[in-house]
Amino acid sequence: MTTMTDSALKAPAKNAQQVRRVFVLTLALNLLVALSKLGWGFFSNSLSMVADGFHSLLDATSNIVGIVGLKIASKPADENHPYGHRKFEALSAMLISFFIFSTCFQILKEAIARLISGGQPEIMHVSWVSYAVMIGTLIINLAVTRYERAKGKELKSPLLLADAEHTQSDVFATLAVIASLLFVQFGYPMMDLVVALVMGVIVFRAGYQIIMLHLGALVDEAVLDPREIERVVLATPGVLSCHRIRTRGSSDQVFTDLHIQVRAEIALKEAHDISHLVENAIKKAFNGVETEQRVVDVLVHVEEEGDTDVEIGQEEK
Repeated sequence: MTTMTDSALKAPAKNAQQVRRVFVLTLALNLLVALSKLGWGFFSNSLSMVADGFHSLLDATSNIVGIVGLKIASKPADENHPYGHRKFEALSAMLISFFIFSTCFQILKEAIARLISGGQPEIMHVSWVSYAVMIGTLIINLAVTRYERAKGKELKSPLLLADAEHTQSDVFATLAVIASLLFVQFGYPMMDLVVALVMGVIVFRAGYQIIMLHLGALVDEAVLDPREIERVVLATPGVLSCHRIRTRGSSDQVFTDLHIQVRAEIALKEAHDISHLVENAIKKAFNGVETEQRVVDVLVHVEEEGDTDVEIGQEEK
C-alpha cells in the first residue's frame, strides 16, 4: 500500500507565490479602474458609470478574496487536514461567483431604477472625458483578463481562472456603459435599460459557469476516467485485475485509490513492489507535460487472486 508523501502535497504550493503576485498586480489595476469610473461618474452624474465603478470594486474585492484564499490553500497537509487545504481554493472561487451574482443584482437594480425614472438623460453630462475614461478602463480590463487567464493556465490555478471570468464580466459591463453614453447622446436614453438587462444575463451566466467549474472539487466528483486508469494498471507487470477505481480533488491535485489483484503465492515484498509500480505507472501516464492533470497520491489496496471483497455501501456479514 502506498501513501501520500509530504513533497507531493507541497508541490502545488510552489506556484503560490507567483499566483499571489498576479493577484496583487491585478488588485492595483482594478482599484485604478474602479476609482476612475467612480470619480468621473459622480462628477458627470452618470449613474451607469457609477454602477460600473462599483462593479469594478467587486473585481478588487475578489482579488483580495483570492489572495486570502490562496494563502490558506497553499498550506501543507497537517493533522486536521491530511489531504491538504486545496478545497479552500475552490471555496474562494465559489465566493467570487457570489460577488458576480451581486454584480448581476446591481445591474438589474440599476435597470429598474432607470425604467421608473424614465432614463433622465438631462442629468447626464456626456463628454470626451467620459469616453476616454471608459475606453481606458476597458483596455486595462481586457489586458487583465488576458493576463490572468494565461497565468491561470500556466500555473494551473482555478482561482486565477475564476477571477479572470469575473474581470471579463467587467469588460462587458464597460461596453454596456459606452453604449449607454452613445444612446444618450443620440436621444435614445431608454436603450440603456435594454443594455443593462442584457448585461445582467451575461454576468449571471459568468457566475453560473464558475460554480459549475469548481463544484466538482467540493463534492468529490470523479476527475479522471476510470477506464483509462484501468488500462494503465492492467499493463503493469504482476497485476491480474483491478477494480474500485476512484478519483477526486481538482485537476491539478488528483487523489486516486483502487484495488488490484495479484497471484496468491507471491511474497508480501513482491506485492508491495507491484503496488509501487502501479503508483508510478499512473503518475507517469497522467502527469505529462501535455496534460493539465496532476496525480499527487495513489492509494493501492492489494488483494489475492480470486478474492471478492464487499461492495461499496454494503455491510460485511
